Amino acid sequence: MFKPTPSLQKMLRRLPLSTKQAGKEYYKGNRVGKLGTITRYGNFTPDWSLIRTFVYPELGTKNCELTPFVAEDMEKTRQTSEGFETYPKRLTGKDYLDAWKLSGGYDLVENDAYATGTNMPEPFEEKAGEKS
Repeated sequence: MFKPTPSLQKMLRRLPLSTKQAGKEYYKGNRVGKLGTITRYGNFTPDWSLIRTFVYPELGTKNCELTPFVAEDMEKTRQTSEGFETYPKRLTGKDYLDAWKLSGGYDLVENDAYATGTNMPEPFEEKAGEKS
C-alpha cells in the first residue's frame, strides 16, 4: 500500500480521527454531550437531569411576553466598505408594471387594424415556396 512521505506522516497523526481511520469500535460522537448511560446489556438509559428540555409559553407565541432580540420593524442592513447600508426595496409585480407604463408600455393597441383591440399579433401564414 502507499504511504505518505515521512514529512507528512507527522502532520497526519495530529489530524482528528474519523471512523474510517480508526477501528470499527471507534465512535467519535457529534458534540451532543452525555445524556445517559449504556447498561452492560447494551441498552441506553437516559439521565433526565442531563437532557435539555424547552418549555413552550403557556399563552402561546402570539400572546407571549418574550420578544425577539431584534425588533421586527427594523430595516435589514448589510455591511459594505463604506459602512452599513439598507437593502434596496424588492421589485414587486405592481412596481414593474408601473415602471413599464411610465416608460411607454401599453395594454391595448391603439391601431384600428385589430378588431379585438388587444395587442396580439396577426397570425403569420407562410407562402408556398416555388421550385426552380
